[in-house]
Amino acid sequence: MSMRKTFLGTLAAAGLAGALLTAVAPTAAQAAEGCNTNNARTVANASTHSRGIELRYNGACAWGRIFGSPGDLVWVDRSFDGGRTWEQLSVTKINTGGSNFTDAFNNRGNLMRACGKASNFPEVACTTWW
Repeated sequence: MSMRKTFLGTLAAAGLAGALLTAVAPTAAQAAEGCNTNNARTVANASTHSRGIELRYNGACAWGRIFGSPGDLVWVDRSFDGGRTWEQLSVTKINTGGSNFTDAFNNRGNLMRACGKASNFPEVACTTWW
């Protein structure tokens, strides 16, 4: 019985440590692009069906934020050719509460915009390229 308790205790401690590492570790996109969300400001806004969409920027990295309802989506687009084509990054859903934000991405001196969609409407709204 003592060995079983020790094993279960070790297993529980490992699970807790894993949970803590997950909670404080940056996401893959943030780690890969060296981004954080410190000293941010809103640089572009849009709205759709009473949902506010923002592009946030801190001098190196940008991310999208939406104010809405559970089920609403927000993402960022990054363009390397002045907005003619782009890559869609980090589609993020509001699961609970009234807002959520995407991972932060290095804009690498290129254009970024934030886009969003209310869950119960087909329209998508995007900020201007910035």
